[in-house]
Amino acid sequence: MNRKLLLGVCSTTLMLVLRLPAQTSAVTGPAIANPAKEPVLELSPFVVSGDDGQGYRSQRTLVGSRSVQDLINLPVSVGLINLEQLNDFAAISVHDALRYSVSGVTQNQSFNDDVNIRGFRAGSPLRNGVVTVTNKSTPLFDIERVEVLKGPAAMLNGSNGGIGGSINYVARRPTATPKGEVQFSVTDAGASRGVVNVSGPVKKSNDFSLDYRVTLGALNSDAPHGKSIESEDQKFYGGALAMYFGKQSSLLVNAYYFINNDYLYLEDFLDISVPVNLTTNLRDAKFNKYSTQSYSPGRQKDAFWPLKSTAIDATFLSKLTDTADLRAAYYYGNSDDRRENNRGITVAADNYTLNRQDIRNNNGSTTHSLQVDLLHKLELKLATIDSTLGVDGATTKSWENQSITFMPSIDTRTGVSPDDSAWFAQFPNDNAYFITPRSSTIGTPATRTKTKITQASYYFQENVSFWKDRVIVVGGLRWFKPGGTNENLVTNTLTNRPDQSFRTHKYGIVFKLLPTVSLYYTDAQNVFPAAPGRTDLVIQGDQLGEAFKDAEGKLKEAGVKFEHKYSDRLSFYGSAAYFKMEQTNIRTFGVLPSGGQGLIQSAKDSAKGWETDIGAQLKTSGGRTDLILTYFYGDSAIADDAGKAYVRQTNAFVPQKFSIFGKYTATTGSLKGLRFGAGVEVEHDKRYGATMLEHPPLADAFIGYALNNRWDLQLNLNNLTNERYIIQVAATGLIQGSDTFRSKLTVKYKW
Repeated sequence: MNRKLLLGVCSTTLMLVLRLPAQTSAVTGPAIANPAKEPVLELSPFVVSGDDGQGYRSQRTLVGSRSVQDLINLPVSVGLINLEQLNDFAAISVHDALRYSVSGVTQNQSFNDDVNIRGFRAGSPLRNGVVTVTNKSTPLFDIERVEVLKGPAAMLNGSNGGIGGSINYVARRPTATPKGEVQFSVTDAGASRGVVNVSGPVKKSNDFSLDYRVTLGALNSDAPHGKSIESEDQKFYGGALAMYFGKQSSLLVNAYYFINNDYLYLEDFLDISVPVNLTTNLRDAKFNKYSTQSYSPGRQKDAFWPLKSTAIDATFLSKLTDTADLRAAYYYGNSDDRRENNRGITVAADNYTLNRQDIRNNNGSTTHSLQVDLLHKLELKLATIDSTLGVDGATTKSWENQSITFMPSIDTRTGVSPDDSAWFAQFPNDNAYFITPRSSTIGTPATRTKTKITQASYYFQENVSFWKDRVIVVGGLRWFKPGGTNENLVTNTLTNRPDQSFRTHKYGIVFKLLPTVSLYYTDAQNVFPAAPGRTDLVIQGDQLGEAFKDAEGKLKEAGVKFEHKYSDRLSFYGSAAYFKMEQTNIRTFGVLPSGGQGLIQSAKDSAKGWETDIGAQLKTSGGRTDLILTYFYGDSAIADDAGKAYVRQTNAFVPQKFSIFGKYTATTGSLKGLRFGAGVEVEHDKRYGATMLEHPPLADAFIGYALNNRWDLQLNLNNLTNERYIIQVAATGLIQGSDTFRSKLTVKYKW
């Protein structure tokens, strides 16, 4: 979608919605000032209400236990990012949202949701509490809340995802009163983004109510990070229906269709003249002087990465009795991902010749999953017992067709993108590009596979509260039964995935010193069965080395949480925690025997440290100040380094990170409607494979003004220090650089 079309769509939509208040003023006027209570808020312990008007403070979540809990009552670390924060950060990806909000979380890549939590990769993202699968960033057009659960999450979400934790995206709910919002943003680089969210009632009676939400979104940019080969092009069509059957049951259905034609990739390359540390065998990662924002290893017209995805989730809630509640959730997801990456791979010894690859890939998947949870509350004289029983099941069918060929090397000193006309005339990248036969003299044999993964599990969790809820004991076990097949379509071989059962656990205790202060301890575990046919070294499609082994992840954590209101004006909330984590047989990037970088299997990675997340809110006669402070300090080690003169940090572990973000909102007087804020992030260097990455201090700021109850303007200034740094290193000729300074103006109209 070009900018003119995007602007036209948003302008037309805005003209339409501007007419709505006049046509429905008799109905919507009183509703806006005194909105009707949403019936779902009284319905179920499986529903979290919004935090409108609370600033950055959010204290209730589902992600820590599958039923609604106050953070102070949970023996796990959970970070919450509400809609006000997402708006203030002008977030279009999870990385925008996480920079200032949650300690111990760092970015791995920019084109998807890949993050590390305390040095371990997070598992697959969740949407509305159910695991989703995506190869690119989760769209935020209809998201009102992001939740980060730290540590092994298999016991809770049933996905047996990464030990680092999980990120849950919560979509906006349909509303019982008519309301809507239109946003349009432009950046100094020419990027434009439009979003429309409209919701309201369809039918309302004593026995049945139906509410709706419609979300439309689009994003367009010719060079989002200043790279000539990059582009952004997104279209989002989403919606939701909420049905209430009396006061006992409800059904919420969310759905979207997302077309993501973004091309964001690893288009920079290293300066290999930087000397290698002879002790650690690591090199400081520096941009090659020829790897500028205006230079790319290929032409924009030859590079593409279209992804089409569909997602539907439906959640049924029913109050069976005064003490028992039922939740049943279904998820369907489908994606089709086709890509052409003409990219650098290694830098030659002269430090300016770039060796290149042509990677053509088609992969996709179809997923069906189901969750059923039964919650029962038993109140005794000396204790209250909250019991949860549940079953989860999922089936995913996926496929991949891939070929890798070696393109002609290029001289990057020219500063001109290469002319690859002859290459693509010989090897057209048309609709059948991913199955075009390849000569072994210029590449590797094509890879064509089909995979079916099935997973069933069942669990129980007990929360026992004593002494007027001063002491809470939590325990849970989950049993997994995985299965499925791997099919190699090149060799026509079929391999059964491991058919073995395993168990994970979570134990914890919470002691509330005061109603607003609690101490907690938790012990959690994940188990990761090895996938068949995978080995510890993968180089250009050749699988070498010994087979991957089953892995186990463990967490032990102790901490304190607080939510204290010192007066009607001043309040503090947050947490501090000490943790120890480890995972055996972890698959990660590392130094290969050849001295290069590739996929390895570490016998065990471990990490320990402490972190704190503190929020504060101060209300004065003229306004409100919100403050978020995060700090992380830790250390990690690779078991293979035991006994050596040095111990390297584990891959992508950040030993130290600090951030602070503050905001002031004028609520009365002549400045009413004005808000402004700023933040600073300082992140320590980290190891990524065979390199050390330097992360410079970053600063962001914004200023906004609400002209009235409907119109709002906001200006965001990101990366004020104008630093360009390296986000990821996959090979010497394959690295990803960050954006530099960027400004964004957002105009919003709501009713």
